[in-house]
Amino acid sequence: MIDAKDKMRVVILTPSKRLLDLSGVSELYFPSEHGALGVLPGHAPMVTAVGTGVVLYSQNDVSGFFKVAGGVAEITGNAVNLLVDVGEEAATIDLDRAKRSLERAEGRLAAKELGNVDVKRAEGSKARALARIEVVNLHTNKHAKDKKSS
Repeated sequence: MIDAKDKMRVVILTPSKRLLDLSGVSELYFPSEHGALGVLPGHAPMVTAVGTGVVLYSQNDVSGFFKVAGGVAEITGNAVNLLVDVGEEAATIDLDRAKRSLERAEGRLAAKELGNVDVKRAEGSKARALARIEVVNLHTNKHAKDKKSS
């Protein structure tokens, strides 16, 4: 049996909203500037930059998904605070809109030889759109799998 000291509290905050404040989390994965970072209870304290991508957490065999972009993460043993520039819960993301955003970003990148394209901005848009699509797909597949096992 896993007791409370083997769990974490996870908070995800944007400048305008608290997206998540959850105790009892057994594992957390989030994008750092240097790749995906996994955190388990008792993780060494650290502060790191948050990248663009998917946040996955597990609590009592239930998983949750968020898309985040930018910010900072603070890990203190059994607590993780993600202070992110932008964050969205999987259930709130419009998949069609994310796909259109990806198409626009890829179109701008394909036209970069024509000159007046901000490549860094287009690459950022593409990364955010891909993260949104991935989060929705993970969320959708998780719910489909849960329904099959019910």
